[in-house]
Amino acid sequence: MQQIPLHIELKEDATFDNYIVGDNDILLAQLQAIAPLQQEFIYLYGDSGSGRSHLLQALAQQYSEHYPQSLIAYLPLDNTMLVPQMLDGLSEFDCVCLDGFEAVTGDQEWETAIFNLYNSFKDGGKSLVITGLEAPAYLKTYLPDLKSRLSAMFIHAIKPLSDQDKLQFLSNKAQQRGLELSEDVAQFLLSRQQRDLPSLNHLLERLDHASLQAKRRLTIPFVKQVLDA
Repeated sequence: MQQIPLHIELKEDATFDNYIVGDNDILLAQLQAIAPLQQEFIYLYGDSGSGRSHLLQALAQQYSEHYPQSLIAYLPLDNTMLVPQMLDGLSEFDCVCLDGFEAVTGDQEWETAIFNLYNSFKDGGKSLVITGLEAPAYLKTYLPDLKSRLSAMFIHAIKPLSDQDKLQFLSNKAQQRGLELSEDVAQFLLSRQQRDLPSLNHLLERLDHASLQAKRRLTIPFVKQVLDA
């Protein structure tokens, strides 16, 4: 099955099961329900680190597993190997996920290619999912008609996770790594570090490595030592 152009690899842990839902249950349900012959046009936006890429990659993986005879493409628009002309070759795909519209906003060639893809998929009953930093109403696009098309999509704002959700994220990631992470240490990490999920995940990687090297458990004094190093 042709899934991802240019052999763009998806993160293995980018699945719906690994997504901390928080207050985004409606968005999650709509993405999980995307299927061939059931057209969906969805635009979701949120800050960097809000889980946009995770959701689109999870969609691509689930779609490929559930519908192996159908075609889905996941395209991170900040990938410099991608060119606008690539979208012309997606007419046979059933669903396309364009991740990070902000990377090409204002680019005439890219916007024209996305505009044409939108119209083609709309007429063909296919699904298109796009992510961005901002809601369509605030986009400074080169093509006013593209802004209008994006504004007509089903728009979701990714809602920030609560501290309790982030504690759950830390607990899940630590468990996947075989790390023993007490609630006190997790609370300490939230109080001291950047709180977006990629930063928290990177921090756990760092602590995992330090813990293995020092053969130490994750305690607040040890974590302080690692962070101050």
